[in-house]
Amino acid sequence: MRRFISLLAGLLCCLAAPLQAGAWARAPGDVFLSFSTNLQGSVDGIMTGTETPDAYYSFYAEVGLGRRLTFGLDLGQGEFSREAVAFLRYTMTPDDRRLQVALDLGFGHREIIDQSSSALQRAGLAIGYGYDLTAPDWIPFEMSDGWFSLEATIIRDTAQDDLRWKAEATIGLNVTPRLSFLFQVLAEEWPGNDVTYGVNPSAVFDLTDATSVEVGLRGSFGDSQTIGLELGLWHRF
Repeated sequence: MRRFISLLAGLLCCLAAPLQAGAWARAPGDVFLSFSTNLQGSVDGIMTGTETPDAYYSFYAEVGLGRRLTFGLDLGQGEFSREAVAFLRYTMTPDDRRLQVALDLGFGHREIIDQSSSALQRAGLAIGYGYDLTAPDWIPFEMSDGWFSLEATIIRDTAQDDLRWKAEATIGLNVTPRLSFLFQVLAEEWPGNDVTYGVNPSAVFDLTDATSVEVGLRGSFGDSQTIGLELGLWHRF
């Protein structure tokens, strides 16, 4: 826990509403859905073509409830496990503030396929800041605005009575009305393992006013080094 607090403080120091709301409260009735596939494998295996990447599938949803409350659902499944967590997020700052701060609490379920299952408890903190930007004349993009965000979550496995944590810092830049770039750094620690660090650059393109696609690269560094690809489909209504 002490290591988590130190790392969170460091991310805060190095750090228009984003595509994924994070600390920003969804407007009442607004819905955001995300479907994504993450393909990832060891650097040596991918580069030599001797390894088939592991696939992880996820579904994420947010629904605006009003009064700065947002309901969220986070589902994921890999080769050996699946997990579902529902949470309620409260944004403590008014909608018109550039700096947004939110807290969330949630409950869920994790299952090791054909083995064991356990109940989960979640607590989270999200901080976001929107900014305006004027691009130099020599840059062939508008780059009108963007955002910074920091999200940290702690999840307790009630069966094992242990904790895992994850912290993500993201910078987003709206390059054109339909194209955005995101750059994310993250760190997480599972019980019994060392801290793993990751870097995830991606591009998001709006197919319509409500639907976007995301294509990104993933790299992680820890006990082992992995690289991969992330494909996502986002929809808002």
